[in-house]
Amino acid sequence: MLYTTNTFVPYNHSLEEAEVVFIGVPFSSTSVSETSQYGPVVVRESLKLTEDWDDKRNVFEKICDVGDLEVVTGSYDLTAERLRETIKDIRSANPNAFLIFVGGEHLISLPIVEELRPKTIVQLDAHADLRPEYLGLKYSHVTWAYHASKISKIMQLGVRSWSKEDDLSRAEQIKDVANIPKLAGPVHLTVDMDVFDPPYVQTGLPEPGGLRPEQVFVIIDTICNYNIGSMDIVEIADRSLPSNTGFLAAQIIKRVLSKKK
Repeated sequence: MLYTTNTFVPYNHSLEEAEVVFIGVPFSSTSVSETSQYGPVVVRESLKLTEDWDDKRNVFEKICDVGDLEVVTGSYDLTAERLRETIKDIRSANPNAFLIFVGGEHLISLPIVEELRPKTIVQLDAHADLRPEYLGLKYSHVTWAYHASKISKIMQLGVRSWSKEDDLSRAEQIKDVANIPKLAGPVHLTVDMDVFDPPYVQTGLPEPGGLRPEQVFVIIDTICNYNIGSMDIVEIADRSLPSNTGFLAAQIIKRVLSKKK
């Protein structure tokens, strides 16, 4: 694992004692959103300026930021292997910590799911990502959910764009964001920032008709009533600071940490 002193918390707790572990995964080799590799930097810098209090406590206490995974540019297979091994190392040192991953493109969610094997994946996304393959590639940012559906049940919210190649039968589409069914845990939350309506974010594949931040916060509050053990945020296309997209991602992280049981 690659450790860094460039952390967003004033005191970086040790991996063994942390309640939350944060790791960046700056991989963007199959997505049209090449600038998503800067997502971890954008989110960290935004978190540094995000208030840590939620009216009850400091939600950024006892966090270990282990830095960024040293990705292998152009190789999903080697990057995925490194990410799975890193998760194994983290879980060996601290089996109970809540894990936060920031990408990078959406393909990073697949090795996370392969290693953590959650019962349920809640996918907030404009796109279904359920194609068996794309342009001859088995693994890409639009196929990850198809392969993850072989491991976990997937519930999708915000999806409004798909192709005829998407196998929509492999995920449950939730149309009413205020009516999420009971979730079997552990739950992994994955947030593609294009789930938001384009005026709110800078992302690689914006789709009109997206969710508003307050709708996403309602979803998060509901999900956090169940056993949520990990999350990732992906497809941030900003390459400059300050970043509205980064600040919104930071607020998502803060909301999850504030509400999770």
